[in-house]
Amino acid sequence: MARMIPKWVHAGAPASERRVFEKLEIDPAAGNWTVLHSLGLSRRRSGPYGEIDFVVIVPDEGVVCLEVKGGGVSCKNGVWRTRNRDRAVVALKSPFKQVQENMFALRNAIRKRFGDSAAESQCLMGYAVIFPDVACPPLPPEVDRAEVVDRHDLSKSISDSVARCVLCTRRKTRKTRSRGPASGTVKNLLEFLRPDFARVVTKQVRIDRLVDEQVRLTEEQFNRLDDLEANDHCLLTGAAGTGKTLLAAEYARREAREGKRVLSICFNALLGGWIRRQLEGTAGVTAGNWHDVSRDFARRSSLGEEFEEQDRVIRESGADDLNELGFDELYAKYGKFGLEERGALFDVLVVDEAQDLLWSRHVRSFLDVALRGGLAGGRWAVFGDPNRQAIRPNVEPIDLRAVLAGYGVANLTLSLNCRNSRSIAKATAVVTGVESRIGKPDGTVPELRVEHHFCGRDLDLAARLTRTVERLTREGTPVEDVVVLSPCRLDDRQKSGVAGIERIAGHPLRPAKPGADVEPGSLRYSTIGRFKGLESNVVILVNVDAMEGEWSESLLYVGMTRARALLVFLVADTPRARRVWEPRFQEMAKPANSE
Repeated sequence: MARMIPKWVHAGAPASERRVFEKLEIDPAAGNWTVLHSLGLSRRRSGPYGEIDFVVIVPDEGVVCLEVKGGGVSCKNGVWRTRNRDRAVVALKSPFKQVQENMFALRNAIRKRFGDSAAESQCLMGYAVIFPDVACPPLPPEVDRAEVVDRHDLSKSISDSVARCVLCTRRKTRKTRSRGPASGTVKNLLEFLRPDFARVVTKQVRIDRLVDEQVRLTEEQFNRLDDLEANDHCLLTGAAGTGKTLLAAEYARREAREGKRVLSICFNALLGGWIRRQLEGTAGVTAGNWHDVSRDFARRSSLGEEFEEQDRVIRESGADDLNELGFDELYAKYGKFGLEERGALFDVLVVDEAQDLLWSRHVRSFLDVALRGGLAGGRWAVFGDPNRQAIRPNVEPIDLRAVLAGYGVANLTLSLNCRNSRSIAKATAVVTGVESRIGKPDGTVPELRVEHHFCGRDLDLAARLTRTVERLTREGTPVEDVVVLSPCRLDDRQKSGVAGIERIAGHPLRPAKPGADVEPGSLRYSTIGRFKGLESNVVILVNVDAMEGEWSESLLYVGMTRARALLVFLVADTPRARRVWEPRFQEMAKPANSE
């Protein structure tokens, strides 16, 4: 039996090629032959690429290229035609010219690789056309009968037909003494034409593939854009990763292109910076987090100095919860005054992460003044997540539908998670109970599992973090694609575990900044709350050792869903942390069919 490469015919191969494959494979006289099926060519004389149906390498004899033309064939006025599998008649190039050009392209590729004088380049090389379903058609003068294999020839030994083709080629090329490839030459040709190799799909390739699939707007998102444009008062809710923030930015951009003045705000400073950068250059848009926007109006008012003094007093108080000291009330009061003085009314209002803002009547009163016609008569779209995302201290979660019910609002939803991988979504459901619907993966690249590492007593958090970052970058992940998230501030020496450390794995450790590009070569660090609404290809969660309970699960929900492709947990190796996390990690690791 001949050595067939590949060993099986691919599923889409025509039936005619399957029959030739079988003939070559079982012919007893072809025992030391090597047959390459469907060999692609990067370039040829008449086009950018080509394909040879079969390349037969006969040791000590030569190399024969075979073109298979199944079904009925005809030729009129020099134009060849055949019937395809759908019985339709299609025109084609002369199969003899096609296989000849492909043979020359193959020979040129071999000479370019090995050099003109190499044994591989000096091999005798010929060609033939196989018509497995018909008798040999009338041949043009330049084609010899030995270069054709028809259905009668194929019913006999195909090795005889290949041997006749080799003899014909020797005669036509006057290379009667030329030898075919020796065993060493055959090996070299195979290593060039069909190399054996094993390449592991790297972690970064899998990350890139996931990210490429996630950036496309889903059909669901396009439909919601139409709904937003059709209604003056909209509440759009969806779980983390469903694309609310991208949709909010696109909606603001489209409204501004219609000549409207748009105010696009959120609570989170980092998210506000991201929104501002996304809408940068779009005329008529004011964007950022609510505190920055309202502060700007307050400072530029005639009472700006008075506002600055009261703002300083509150900030210097050192209180953990500024809201208890009237922070929101102060900003709303002076921000509204600045708006009224300037007459800076907006035509459209866009609020992202609304569950963190609209609980405050002071914020709502500011927005009522900012929007032309107010909340009752103006045009606005509010985006929020009803699932465990209200994480401001001492603020109870609100029902956005109940808060906005009096405005005749159109309630819209997003259900398809287009940010997180399936494994991240499953892990989030295990920890928080919040399920999400993930688009079907293509299955060509295996997903990355959620990782976890317990930091032993002889290995502190900084050392484990260093090892993790070193491994990620060694596997090809840019450090700029990684963010370290924690419930604690970076400068919290009692809790963060990395306070005072300037470099991790040779990379500067930097707090994530609002709206700023990632500093090249630096590793970002942020509290979970500050990173809310944003995302990163890789998220490393730290200081989550014994987090359990409703508020902790809300914080974990936010932190875990920031990861697009890879989520890594670094957990302290303590009895309490293991009691909390080991059952969670075991559940995350279960295959889907065991659930």
